[in-house]
Amino acid sequence: MEQRTFRLPLEGIDSEDKQQVSQLITRHAAIFERFVMSEFPDDRRYAYQPETFTIVSIDDKQFTFRCLTHYFEPCCDRNMHDEHHYTVAYQRDGDALVITLDETPWEVV
Repeated sequence: MEQRTFRLPLEGIDSEDKQQVSQLITRHAAIFERFVMSEFPDDRRYAYQPETFTIVSIDDKQFTFRCLTHYFEPCCDRNMHDEHHYTVAYQRDGDALVITLDETPWEVV
């Protein structure tokens, strides 16, 4: 299992204010790339689109986000964007939010 833990400094953000917490997490959308791309291990046709990262719900322990992955194939009519939703746990640890992501590549048998 490949898990990575990220600490996002609150930098004066009130951890009770879900809108501010959502904005903080969204500013760090790039940290979710390996997590999202673990569904497509070693498949270069897929790419994470961090600019599409949006938090759709959040509570005191977890948030759900949506993002797109871009699928590219040399045939021009085969390119597309796929929407994905994920729910991730988080916690406050002192002056930071802590997020642990499972980046284990999916094994398709």
